[in-house]
Amino acid sequence: MKISRYQLNWWFLFFLILSSSGIGTIRSTIAAQVSENPLASLNRDAPKYLTNRNFRRVLTQPFSASWSNVEIRAIVQRIRSTQKISIILDRKIDPALKLKLDIQNLTLEQGLKNLASKAHAKTVIVGSNIYIGPEKAVSNLKTLLELRKQELFELTESHPKLKPRVLSLSRRKTFHYQDLDQPSEILKQITDAYQITAKNQDLIPHDLWAHSTFSSVNANEALSLLLIQLNLTYLWNEQGTQIELIPIPDSVIIKRTYTPRGKLVADVINQLKERFPDIIVVQTGKTLSISTSTEVHEEIEKLFNPKTAYNKTKPQKPVAIPIQRRKFTLRVKKVPILAVMKKLEQSGIEFEYDDTKIAEAGIDLRQRVDITVEEANAQTFFDSLFSSLNLSYKIEGTKILLTPK
Repeated sequence: MKISRYQLNWWFLFFLILSSSGIGTIRSTIAAQVSENPLASLNRDAPKYLTNRNFRRVLTQPFSASWSNVEIRAIVQRIRSTQKISIILDRKIDPALKLKLDIQNLTLEQGLKNLASKAHAKTVIVGSNIYIGPEKAVSNLKTLLELRKQELFELTESHPKLKPRVLSLSRRKTFHYQDLDQPSEILKQITDAYQITAKNQDLIPHDLWAHSTFSSVNANEALSLLLIQLNLTYLWNEQGTQIELIPIPDSVIIKRTYTPRGKLVADVINQLKERFPDIIVVQTGKTLSISTSTEVHEEIEKLFNPKTAYNKTKPQKPVAIPIQRRKFTLRVKKVPILAVMKKLEQSGIEFEYDDTKIAEAGIDLRQRVDITVEEANAQTFFDSLFSSLNLSYKIEGTKILLTPK
């Protein structure tokens, strides 16, 4: 039997639960406070973040967390360090923005989307990074990445001898920069690594950035992650050895062709124009050439191929993690046991018990407790939680069976 809904009036200093699987330790945390050192550091070691398949896998793992009046930069840094992934917070988002956010038993990817929405931002995966930026910047970034990729593809098609050069630009590297580094210095890291020269560098403003990492990116991804934050993009020269920095155009679009089936082309055009008034449509027989952003193309793909699009966008359910594989940190004062149980249930832990037998044994789950444990295993954690009650517990996977002693 699951815990019944019960209105509780209780006080936490701060309540945080984090759940992850990754490759190693599974972690669940209830913490009193999230605090990150706001002082600048000029010699941080490059973090060892998850990349490629491991990065994608951790995004599907359960994630539960609660923050109250905490700066977004502290939240981002906390998730970076506990989940071991690169998160890039666009410089246009105020890092001191304080958020109130409660995420329970979502995937890490969906949790980050919820975090971004609180800052009126969106997320996009670039390489082995989560970029959080203003909605317009995210839309532009997705389209610009595809345009730059298309440029290099066309380069190899017209100049086959340049394939080795384009291949070298596709190799994945990691770029780490320190607090107070300037974007011009970060650009030099990237251009030196790929043997690129950059024209119009005077467009890059003088600025001092907080530390971050571009993890496992190719040349296009590294350059775009940097320049999108400055409202800049670039064009490749004919040899793939030089870029020309330019301001991002007012309209960032890419062309794709579609062949609607089962409908009159004229009806399809009217439907598209009604839903996406800013798109550019050119009809050639039964084929449509549509110019718009990558995000709108994704919506159009859903209209033309709903089954395929559904399979691509179907949300993934977090994988249930056995309780015995988790670590727990808890610092609370005068909190009802039932409140802690209810919060744990939201993170994917189930409690089963017979409430009649519990009541007959004189056990009150509303009893308040003070608990302080740090990185405790499941047995130590639940011993601390239930020690004041005449209760026995048994852990089975993600369930805890409670019985009177």
